[in-house]
Amino acid sequence: MTTALLRTASVAGSILALALAGSLDTAKAADFTMKAGVLAFNDADHGYLIMLKERLEKATNGRIEVKIFPRGQLGSPAAHVQGLQLGTIEAAVMPIDFYAGVDARAGVFSIPFMFKDRAHSNRVLQDPELLKDIQNLMVDKGIVGLIIAGQADGRYIAKNPLRKLSDFSGKKMRVNATDAERERMKRLGAAAIPMGLNDMITALHNGTIDGTMSGQTIHTNFKLYTYSKTLLKTEDTLLVTYPTFSKKWLDSLPADLRTTVVDVGRSLQKDFIALTSVKIAEQEAEWKKNGGEFIFWTPEEMEQMRKTLGSVGEVVTAKTPELKAFFQKVKSYGNKIQ
Repeated sequence: MTTALLRTASVAGSILALALAGSLDTAKAADFTMKAGVLAFNDADHGYLIMLKERLEKATNGRIEVKIFPRGQLGSPAAHVQGLQLGTIEAAVMPIDFYAGVDARAGVFSIPFMFKDRAHSNRVLQDPELLKDIQNLMVDKGIVGLIIAGQADGRYIAKNPLRKLSDFSGKKMRVNATDAERERMKRLGAAAIPMGLNDMITALHNGTIDGTMSGQTIHTNFKLYTYSKTLLKTEDTLLVTYPTFSKKWLDSLPADLRTTVVDVGRSLQKDFIALTSVKIAEQEAEWKKNGGEFIFWTPEEMEQMRKTLGSVGEVVTAKTPELKAFFQKVKSYGNKIQ
């Protein structure tokens, strides 16, 4: 799979290079252009778009050209969301909690211990009824969901390694600004500092923040082993990816193309899940190669963390009946599907 993805990435790079060079042939061949944004690079989210480009351009006989913009080239998470709603960005791939500003229910997936682990999350999220609800979660707000999957577990890094629960006390930790993340840090005794990825790197090195929780690909691709060699793995919180299309853009397509676009986007579920495992393994190996290590808490420390964070979901979803009901629904599926 890795070799195939590298070949696909090479093709994608060649197509993008031709486009940047002003290839008139490419411009004439495509009836529609899909600008697809992703925040990171060389991770499963980026890989999803590479697969989407290959399959969608083939399925539409070149009528749609997919242009991929990694590393947040199309702006911040908020800019991606706004672009989707306005139709100026046709597709985006990022964690679902970045949509919480549009619909608070999107923040439910970053609640600690919502799932046992990444494999469990993917079993739960593929229940047909639940999946349909999630795909349609923000349709009335101009955003159409495609797939949803646990992309990674969040891993903590700090200048002084977090070897026990009390080590969080007094730390300034970067978060994505969801209510669940703020409440989690509050209970751990740390200050939650909302911040984007690019700002995070500078803030870590100049001491504005003491640490962050991110997926393995972020730690490795952003070379955070130059900041600290130690990552804490607790699997208390998952990073759940949610590729989306702009409803405004979809509505502008002919009916046949619209159906093809959505069908192709939703056909990549199993491929994406398989790719997440490949990417995590690659990035863990790279982390170790650069002197990085992983630490795990004792069962006693983990049990204390569960007790500390166990009611976060109930607290942060209590403010509105709709949010509370959605949290309880996802939680019920998690309890039912083992």
